[in-house]
Amino acid sequence: RIEEHLAARQRVRRWYDERLRDLSEFVQLPIEEPWARHSFWMYTIVLSDAVAAGMTRDEFMARLDADGIETRPVFYPMHVLPPYLDRAARFPVADRASAQGLNLPTHGRLTEDEVEYIVSRIRAALQQASVVLPRRA
Repeated sequence: RIEEHLAARQRVRRWYDERLRDLSEFVQLPIEEPWARHSFWMYTIVLSDAVAAGMTRDEFMARLDADGIETRPVFYPMHVLPPYLDRAARFPVADRASAQGLNLPTHGRLTEDEVEYIVSRIRAALQQASVVLPRRA
């Protein structure tokens, strides 16, 4: 049944992509290279520096949680974990992704209306971070 599960997650991904595309200035969306097939185990977004200046990732997640939306932070980079800790190491992309990234609900049973609600609350949280959103078509 793997193909059925993957197809359901791809459907959820398309719904997110369609609704978040106009916010690409504020949230970096996941990409799928032509040579790869993304499983969308998680749909990960990374908040822009402009958003992060007005609200931390954790504050953003707390606002979504207050609206009943469970999110997860992006994993910590290896160089900050105790077994691999290297205080001199500099990995700015990994550090930024960890500090500003979050995983949205992605399970295959999400409905289009649920994704619409999640995105509406993301828009509200972005406005609370003092960014000016584009007008929706």
